[in-house]
Amino acid sequence: MGFINGKYYRVLEVISNFFLLNMIWLLMCLPIITIFPATAAMFGVVRQWVLKNDVSVFSSFFHYFKENFKQGLFVGIGWFLLAGLMVVNFTFTNQLDSGLRNILLPVFFVMALLLLSTTIYLFPVMVQYKTSSFNIIKNSFLFSVSNLLLTFVILITIAAIGALLIVFRPSLLFIFSIGSYVIYSLCSRAFHKVEELKAS
Repeated sequence: MGFINGKYYRVLEVISNFFLLNMIWLLMCLPIITIFPATAAMFGVVRQWVLKNDVSVFSSFFHYFKENFKQGLFVGIGWFLLAGLMVVNFTFTNQLDSGLRNILLPVFFVMALLLLSTTIYLFPVMVQYKTSSFNIIKNSFLFSVSNLLLTFVILITIAAIGALLIVFRPSLLFIFSIGSYVIYSLCSRAFHKVEELKAS
């Protein structure tokens, strides 16, 4: 009976930790400009969970938030500008004559797909490796194109998260923290592969 109670308590603790992390992240994203540092902080916490380290959600989140604030803000602003540029490119290209539009649209689509694929590795790479912003972007891009199947699985995971948010609105209370845990767990496979290659 004691074992069952202990297991039940552990399940409740895990659920409450995901809920708390999700709510802290949502609150810290409210200023909009802090979305990137807050997301880096959330991935920092889930990285510890994936590594089986028992850490305090609240103190760990704000530790990683402070640690990644400048870099997260810098990368975030740059990424918003790139995404905005892609939107402008699509809008402008869509107004061109059909011949040129048919050439440029596939090019911009591939560029947008590469941008999206690189984005999904940004935060896992940021908390995994302490390096410059340029190296974070470069390594995220390299991970995205060298692990195409993994990248596809993560994109499907993100699409599933979006679909769940649409059909089940209460999932807003926990889906982002759980999603980040799943995404980091998947990315850690690519990280381990690189570490094994370096060790060999």
